[in-house]
Amino acid sequence: MNKNQSLTRKVVYITAIALLMIPLSRLSEPATLTRTKDESGQVREVGTPGGTLARMRAEHGLAQAQLGEIDPASATMKLATLGMRPVAVSVLWQYANHYKKVKDWDKLEATVEQIIRLQPNDLEVWDFQAHNLSYNVSVEFDDYRYRYQWVKNGIAFLIQGTEYNRDEPGLLNQVGWFTGQKIGRSDEAKQFRRLFRDDKEFHKLFLDAGVDVDQYAAKGYDGKPDNWLVAKLWYDRAMDAALNSGRPIRGKTPLLFYSGAPMSLINGAAAIEKDGHFGDRAKVAWESASEMWYGGDDKSGPKEVKQVYGNRLIPTSAGFDIRLNDLEEVEQRMKTAAAELDKLAPGVREKLSAEKKAALPEDVRALLDKPIETLTSEQYQKLGSAPQQIIPRNEEVASQVTGPGRVRALQLADQLEAEAKLAQYIKIYRGIVNFEYWRDRCRAESKPRMLAARAKVFEADRKLELGQGFSDVQKLYEDSFQAFAEIYADFPDLMANPEAEELVESVERYRDLLSQLDKPFPADFVLNEMLDKHQRGRKIRDLAKLVSDAATDSNLPKKSDDKKEEESKKEEPKKEESKPADEKKPEEKKPEEKPAADEKPKDDAQKVENKPAEKQADEKPVEKKAEEKKAEEKKAEEQPAEKK
Repeated sequence: MNKNQSLTRKVVYITAIALLMIPLSRLSEPATLTRTKDESGQVREVGTPGGTLARMRAEHGLAQAQLGEIDPASATMKLATLGMRPVAVSVLWQYANHYKKVKDWDKLEATVEQIIRLQPNDLEVWDFQAHNLSYNVSVEFDDYRYRYQWVKNGIAFLIQGTEYNRDEPGLLNQVGWFTGQKIGRSDEAKQFRRLFRDDKEFHKLFLDAGVDVDQYAAKGYDGKPDNWLVAKLWYDRAMDAALNSGRPIRGKTPLLFYSGAPMSLINGAAAIEKDGHFGDRAKVAWESASEMWYGGDDKSGPKEVKQVYGNRLIPTSAGFDIRLNDLEEVEQRMKTAAAELDKLAPGVREKLSAEKKAALPEDVRALLDKPIETLTSEQYQKLGSAPQQIIPRNEEVASQVTGPGRVRALQLADQLEAEAKLAQYIKIYRGIVNFEYWRDRCRAESKPRMLAARAKVFEADRKLELGQGFSDVQKLYEDSFQAFAEIYADFPDLMANPEAEELVESVERYRDLLSQLDKPFPADFVLNEMLDKHQRGRKIRDLAKLVSDAATDSNLPKKSDDKKEEESKKEEPKKEESKPADEKKPEEKKPEEKPAADEKPKDDAQKVENKPAEKQADEKPVEKKAEEKKAEEKKAEEQPAEKK
């Protein structure tokens, strides 16, 4: 009986366990996901969502939820640490920092690989290693092909991080940044971009990650994937993740985060021109960049378009949202409200301003009446904030209104205060991303005259490098510079930006060309205003001025012979002063008395002194001649008488 009961219980337990396995398997069933291309070339994701737990993990991004993403090595390492995973990670981080300092990149890579196995959801690991590979390790090689390979390794590492951390806006944004900036802005950008266009293996890696580089939006002028356009696709994914996943933006402010995609289009359009293409493809590229940056000049479209950067709501530190495109509209509202307020209080603003000015010191009032550009630095410092002090506040103007219009005046004053604060923040945030410059450049670059001017400069640079037709090159340069002068007259803000340095380099080549043709650099050069805004440009002007001044000095008329005679006569007295006293005036010299025939000179030294200086050097010293004379007389006395 007991044996039968025991057997029955075992059968019941086994049966219950088997029955429980069915719901457990349904709950814990992993998801499957594969990406394939259909007949139209579109990338499609095919798979099953998995069980309840897999769907919850995927929904909240808690861990790897799909079959194929689960890493057995990672799970094994986590179990092997026996609950000491944080300690193991800390030790590995110390090793990673050490290998970075000693530049042992292979061991650094292996160490970071171990860290990501233990902490695949630690986002700092992915940022750290990707930057090391693409920026620190790549520059250690001389061959640009090896550098490109390490840049690829860093991007591939980030893509791997996006698989472990799905819909993480920061990592997706980083992939776009590395793909665009590191490949398109490096010193080897020309070679990197060429290698990227033909790197089919790298393109497949993007395709497997869900970014189709074969679509039209990712292809450049040659029909091959362009790194800037591929980067834009990654930025789009990052923006979608930030809007749809609810995850916070990491590492960047929304202002900079959302500027990535339109700036990729701008950089891509500029890269097309650098590669020497100025036709319809470049025009379309700039028009696309214009539409995404500020919405283009066609204002008929809806204002809430998410893809337009200037129309996107950007949160500010003041607690309210702004749109970068709204500044002109806000300023117009302020102008209208101020006019209405002044109508309710006629003459009040001028009266208050005059009273505030009268309260200032007399010397400060005198400075207010002078044009600001004529003030010295000391006067400007003394002036201080006086121009702002004499401007009445809108509340002061509104408080002077009486009668039925007082309430409306106070409302207008409050409105003007709020609008002024809004305009102030829009200006600040515009300045951070240089919004107005890029807006003006998009407008200018999409015009045929700008494309034609850049085409001429490019052709002139190319011909000059090849040494072809200097006269034709000179005309190309001058025609393009004239066109740029007209463009800068319409868009003056384009002159001061660092992007104009490329044109300054072409002006340097033009100057060197004129030097080879024995022609001076023109003092009234059409782009002098642009050159003055750049250090290299100022050097060009200064050097041209020095050359011009030197040529002017050498071309001065020579003095006539009559003038030379007059100047020589004037200089004669000065020359006479330098002569010995006995040679100044010959008539003042005493006539020399000739000695008698049998009379000897008083002193041989006197003879020497009366001889010219150049002859004195050829004769013997006086003392030596006297000794020789005495020796001869003594010898004559010692001779026998018969011989005498």
